[in-house]
Amino acid sequence: MRWGAVLRALCLVAAMTAGDVHAALAQQADDDPDDDDEDALIVQKKPLRWAVLFEPAETKRWSLDFLTPVMPERLIYFTGFDVWRWGFGAYAGLQWAPNSVNKDGFILRVTGSESLDRFTTPTKRYETEIFRGSVMPGWRLKFGNLEVQVLAGPQVEADYQLTNRRLTGVSNKIGARFAADVWAEPTRALMLQYALSATTIDDGFTTRIAAGWRLFDRFWVGPEAAYARDFYSAQRRLGVHVTGLRTGHFEWSLAVGHIQDSGQREGIYGRLGILLRPPREPFFDN
Repeated sequence: MRWGAVLRALCLVAAMTAGDVHAALAQQADDDPDDDDEDALIVQKKPLRWAVLFEPAETKRWSLDFLTPVMPERLIYFTGFDVWRWGFGAYAGLQWAPNSVNKDGFILRVTGSESLDRFTTPTKRYETEIFRGSVMPGWRLKFGNLEVQVLAGPQVEADYQLTNRRLTGVSNKIGARFAADVWAEPTRALMLQYALSATTIDDGFTTRIAAGWRLFDRFWVGPEAAYARDFYSAQRRLGVHVTGLRTGHFEWSLAVGHIQDSGQREGIYGRLGILLRPPREPFFDN
């Protein structure tokens, strides 16, 4: 504590001394008009050494601060959830593009997700909770009205198995994930979208294809189909989606449809996705 008080006192003295020197030099500059250039240079240089030490931290903004009113041109933040009668999933992440999100070049995607799946029999209730995280570098390419993103990187996974709501097993896994996203606009009013994600963990993969028609120059609406499979089960989906609905910095997507899995379970699914990103560069002048 004594050393802390001494240090604060020294800092105070230094600051006062710097202020006195600054004032003296400024007064001298006023009294000697013939030495204006030299004294001005001294006045500018002398206080700068102390100004750096006493400058408030709030005046320095982090260049990737997403809480500022202006959305950085190099970042996309995303989140969303997926739900149906027998399961629930949520995800979040970000994608960084040093050259801007609307330009070709290197990209880096970081994602995390949590999913819950339930299966019941007349006597038992089985639940599986899975956490997945991945870091995938990749590349964005644009060919006319076609945009392609290809990424690959490491993935970690933690599985928790519960029987009658009691923890019965835990397993941690490390693997690799590959992802590809394709966006095309063949005409002003038509959109085609395809996504593929595959992992070496349990030989899992997910694929989705969708088409959309642009309505009111605000969003795309149309059909979608998806298929997912791993070592344990498979799942098929068929539904309709709304994509690209923009409000301020946010871009929304929604979907609803029918789902069926290899366990003969079926029902209705719903999905909501949110992007925080700069506006897309239009392929056509609308």
